[in-house]
Amino acid sequence: MTVIAMIPGRMGSERLPVKNLALIDGRPMISYAIEAAIESGVFNRVVVNTVGEAIGAVARQYGAELYLRDATLGSSETRSDEVVYDFMLHHPSDIVAWVNPTSPLQTGDEVRNVINHFIRTSRKS
Repeated sequence: MTVIAMIPGRMGSERLPVKNLALIDGRPMISYAIEAAIESGVFNRVVVNTVGEAIGAVARQYGAELYLRDATLGSSETRSDEVVYDFMLHHPSDIVAWVNPTSPLQTGDEVRNVINHFIRTSRKS
């Protein structure tokens, strides 16, 4: 079974521009999601999905792969389902899990527990 963590990294936040690169304790906010996904140990791949190379550099620095989606999927009007659909077309897998970069307090244990719960309960249905 292939399980991919997809971490969306928008650059175009209107309320807090470039929020994914905002520093929290000296580190970009998105780095905490990358770290939690990697530490969870449940993903075959951890991929940051963005339109900007600035976030791409952070993704690589913290050990994630990078998917540069088309710039038309980076506006504030772009719906999340469009971003996920595009990602799934380019990264076939059994499960794609959206790991939220704006939740820097999530831990690898929490991510692992959620994914394992999803796998257990989806097999029962």
